[in-house]
Amino acid sequence: MQVSVDPVHTGTEDSTPASLDRTSSDNRHPPDPSPSAAETQTRHHEPLWPTGPKYRRYLIQLCVRVTLACERAARADADGASPPPRSPFEGVAGAELFKEFNRACAGRPLEVLHERGLLELFPHVRGLQRAGEERLPIPPVLRSPGWSHFSTAAAKMQRLLSAARALREALADPDARDGHKFAAHQIALVYNCLNHAGGEARGLRARVEERFDEVKKFCDEMFGADETLGSTDAGAMLPPDLCEWALGVAEEVEVCVLGLPPKLTEGLGPVLRSC
Repeated sequence: MQVSVDPVHTGTEDSTPASLDRTSSDNRHPPDPSPSAAETQTRHHEPLWPTGPKYRRYLIQLCVRVTLACERAARADADGASPPPRSPFEGVAGAELFKEFNRACAGRPLEVLHERGLLELFPHVRGLQRAGEERLPIPPVLRSPGWSHFSTAAAKMQRLLSAARALREALADPDARDGHKFAAHQIALVYNCLNHAGGEARGLRARVEERFDEVKKFCDEMFGADETLGSTDAGAMLPPDLCEWALGVAEEVEVCVLGLPPKLTEGLGPVLRSC
């Protein structure tokens, strides 16, 4: 008697079921687990870490988006746009915005933004307190006290640092064509910048006052107090002791500014806390 054998159940090369063969192939090449476009868009705005520079940049980006939206709405309202764009904190859009800040700040957005100085830099963000309400008034264009203080303080510090470095470089150059002709002017500029900078820098004025009169007298005698009179020695250098003293003053000023003491950098607080 002849027995027919189903080839599917034999040990030949054709014995592997097609479904099993596909499963084996899928194991070698697993499907792409990448999320859908909607998921990618949602996750793109979420911070990867709760701290660090990427997290800070993410918070700042959110604050900038809110500020621009508020300013656009305020300007359109002032120009009589019909209909004007509404507050970014209003209604459903405002509720979604609050959720985004809430996720980024672990459930305490205003507290975290205040700790990092961002509420001072971006005062419009205080509108989160009413996010999700209906018919919110359009936020006016607000001035950021944080940025204003930062620019003023930074400018004063930069002027002082530049004046001190220019003095040090001029005194340290043995091949300067005009010698130390402008030493008195440069020291006077440093003194003036110390006055404007205030804080700990103001205390260095006494160092400048110690021997400034000697430097001025030397420059007047060597180069002439009146430029129209010409100079007696165009390449004259300060006496070694005076030169060493002036170099010391310049270096002390540089150390003070670069050390970022608290009173001198008081206006930088909001920006430094957010960095």
